[in-house]
Amino acid sequence: MLIVAAVAAFVLTTQRFGSDDSGERAEQGSPGVAGAPPPQPASTEAAVLNGWQLVAGDDFNGTKIDTKRWDVYDGANSVGETWSRKQCTVSGGVLTLAGRADDAGTTCGLSWKGDQTFGRWEVRARLPVPADANYAPTFLLWGADDLNFPEAGEIDFSETWNPERQFAESWLHGPGNLKGPYIKSNPVDLTQWHNFGVDWQSDKITLYLDGQVWGVYDDPKYIPQTPMHLVLQLSFVRKHPGTPVATTAQVDWARVYR
Repeated sequence: MLIVAAVAAFVLTTQRFGSDDSGERAEQGSPGVAGAPPPQPASTEAAVLNGWQLVAGDDFNGTKIDTKRWDVYDGANSVGETWSRKQCTVSGGVLTLAGRADDAGTTCGLSWKGDQTFGRWEVRARLPVPADANYAPTFLLWGADDLNFPEAGEIDFSETWNPERQFAESWLHGPGNLKGPYIKSNPVDLTQWHNFGVDWQSDKITLYLDGQVWGVYDDPKYIPQTPMHLVLQLSFVRKHPGTPVATTAQVDWARVYR
């Protein structure tokens, strides 16, 4: 069983460029019986374990991003992020989001071309090191009403500012607020491949890591009720002076479910 403990935070997640708080803290696993290995799950995908119905997805098997499925950010936004489609590449079945070692924090972001109200999403990814504290790999749901933030809400189901990439974080910016709840996982090595999932329903949002629940949001005032879509981005917020270290995140696949 995973155990979660409440954590409070006031965090402003940067708005995106348009074009494997109170909350619960998770413990990654529990000790098994002495002398016996712990039981292994049949899968580490939340979708498989919970019988989610596949709607669409991308395995990144081509040589470039499929723009019939994704909008790729390109340009600057109002909060100081600089997006470049050149920082988003596909090779060997993997999408790489790359943040440059430059003062502008030039980076990669892309959004799924398809909105739905409630549903499930899962992303298989790893977050290599070295990494810079200015860059945070972020998998989130963003409102279809792109310019109506924060009214449309934002569900950051995995957002990792820790440069060692040794725990996952989540923020929920519910409709009309920036003070929503925050959840931090117990230590987990995100430099390895993991599955990051979210189940968004009208009364509850459930976070999954490798098929196991690590956090739940159930305060109705923070839960969005209007259509949203998946966003994959390497966010940039300056947290220290000087030129950042070049940083990447890698995605094996991204899937949308009912």
